[in-house]
Amino acid sequence: MKVLNFEKKLSYKSYLTIAILGNSYKLNIKYTTSNSIELTKKDFEFELTLPKKFKNLDNIDIINLSIQKLYTELAPKELEEALELARHIVKFAPEDYKVENLKNEYYKIARNKILVISPDIIRYSREIINTTLIQAFCKMQFRTNSNAYKEALKNAMTQYEEYRLHIEKENKKLKIGVA
Repeated sequence: MKVLNFEKKLSYKSYLTIAILGNSYKLNIKYTTSNSIELTKKDFEFELTLPKKFKNLDNIDIINLSIQKLYTELAPKELEEALELARHIVKFAPEDYKVENLKNEYYKIARNKILVISPDIIRYSREIINTTLIQAFCKMQFRTNSNAYKEALKNAMTQYEEYRLHIEKENKKLKIGVA
């Protein structure tokens, strides 16, 4: 008869990171007796809960699928602000956009003028996302490498740089006012 159960219920592994908006978060893998797979955010790290049956297996595919699902869920929310900024700067909006997994690219322009954005783009900082979407909007308006495209992209990037500097100044004022 067992009075005390010394069986180990959990085990942890921490050796991966998840990148979101240019920030890296530690990914802890936790094995439990549950049969569900869950990815949760706790403070400055993520915890992936896997069933114990995966403990001794090469579970990198499950980890990658879990991270990809996270990106797919976060991308539409995080891209809204960048899309609105690009619309404001370029003074053009695509007919529609969708978030879809793409292989070896972060966006593409479909034949019917729909912007398709890879959810993997949210790995990078807001500045990279903003400039990438501004470039995509310019490509939708003009033929790539035409003089009109180059001029529109140059003007848009100049406006974006002015916007970025304005935001930095505002943030410094807020920090000084708070301190």
